[in-house]
Amino acid sequence: DCLTLLVLKEEDLETMPDANEEGRNSVSPPDHAFSNREAIEEIVVEVEDSGDDNDLTTAFLQSTGDDDDDGVFASTSNLAAAASNPHSSLRLLARKIGNVLLTITLLTMIVVIPLVTYKQISKRKVDFAAFESAAVMVIGTVVLSVRLVYLHFTHWYMPKVQKYVVRIIWMVPLYAIQSWLSLRFRDSRIYIDAARDLYEAYVISSFVYYLIELLGGQEELVRRLRQIARDDPQRAHHLGDHGYFLNQVLKPWTLGVEFMLQCKHGVLQYVVVKTLATVLTFFFQWLDVYGEGEFKWNVAFPYLAFFLNISVMYALYCLVKLFHAVNEDLRHPIDWHPLGKFLCVKGVVFFTWWQGVIIYYLYAHGIIGDAGSWTGEEVANGLIDYCVCIEMVGFAIAHSYTFTYTEYLPSTVQEAMEQYEEVQQQEEGNSDNENNRSSSYRPPDTLPTPMNFRDAFVSSTLPSETIRDIRRLQYGVEQAVDEALDPGTISLQDIMANEAAQQESS
Repeated sequence: DCLTLLVLKEEDLETMPDANEEGRNSVSPPDHAFSNREAIEEIVVEVEDSGDDNDLTTAFLQSTGDDDDDGVFASTSNLAAAASNPHSSLRLLARKIGNVLLTITLLTMIVVIPLVTYKQISKRKVDFAAFESAAVMVIGTVVLSVRLVYLHFTHWYMPKVQKYVVRIIWMVPLYAIQSWLSLRFRDSRIYIDAARDLYEAYVISSFVYYLIELLGGQEELVRRLRQIARDDPQRAHHLGDHGYFLNQVLKPWTLGVEFMLQCKHGVLQYVVVKTLATVLTFFFQWLDVYGEGEFKWNVAFPYLAFFLNISVMYALYCLVKLFHAVNEDLRHPIDWHPLGKFLCVKGVVFFTWWQGVIIYYLYAHGIIGDAGSWTGEEVANGLIDYCVCIEMVGFAIAHSYTFTYTEYLPSTVQEAMEQYEEVQQQEEGNSDNENNRSSSYRPPDTLPTPMNFRDAFVSSTLPSETIRDIRRLQYGVEQAVDEALDPGTISLQDIMANEAAQQESS
């Protein structure tokens, strides 16, 4: 209904005054002109409050910089064109259907899960109770996640950032589907887990790139780290230091290029190690010497688990180091809510992993044993998969709040920057280093209109930056620091040369 109200009557437009016509400047506009203005403002408010697409209002808002009536009437056709766009109408319809489907899904889960569980348990079929209740939870997880991904694809204003967001969101439904398949087809579980294992490492690396892009890219991150080193040497020493024990095996990292590359190298090594471990798992399973869940010297499982533990802990350590260094920069002047995002990624990847380790430990010590036709090992694996199905529902709901598409709308970014500038003006004259830091912040680039669905989908699926950085860092960080990289990416030598010149001039 609100879209039809945007089409003004042709006779109203013809009777509106022309401010540029000679002798008409002093003539007041007709009464219905003001009513049209009020109608347009009410429509814009209604569109925004209803959660409509951001591009429905940008045509109006961008052309009303002046308060004269010409600006209002000139923008009317732009607003009407944007609102009557079939793609925008289709998005509105799809979003409303998605909201209804989301509500139905949540209500269905609340009602159906207890019913199917009770029905199967009353028949003494505990395994089928687990299958069916887990299936309902997986369906709910998929609906929640697909809806969120669709909202991002239809509001693709910040491609360099949102492509990593979508990759992170896909992790939750993938975990849920894989866990249910492993629970249902337990004989093939080790092969089904391979997709999750590979994507797990991919998500960790994507989160690092995501943090870097929120700061404006690699060059801005390096400049910020070097600024910390100049302005706060004590904090720089704390960030680059590793503590007494890790200092025995790791050298302190200098804030700047080295710190950034060390963090990326630490995360990307897990991608490589995880990939190799997956291939070796298939190989040892084929030789029948893998021995999953068995801590014996003559099987491969404990050895692979040991190296994977070292790799994943080092990746987590590097991720925490980077997050700790840029946490404040991700809160001001725009609050990207970094802690919630960090906990979501860490929770899915590392909580579920440690959960599996604990359950395997209980199985190895005889606390978890055989149950019916299920062996103790199958029971342990089934518990892991069922717990993951439950937890992914919660993470899907958490993602809907922490990785919402509204953070990347041009209007949201503009509003946040304007609010910060107002605060800066009120505190004008304060020369604190924190204010100097924030005043130089530039948000990630945004598109004037969202990218089309197909291009958005393609850009979110190709991990070209991950493959490129693995190749560049394969010979170590020290060599990468000394090399000038390809055009279009960070040039380490240029950054260091520019900063050295700035220090000499100052």
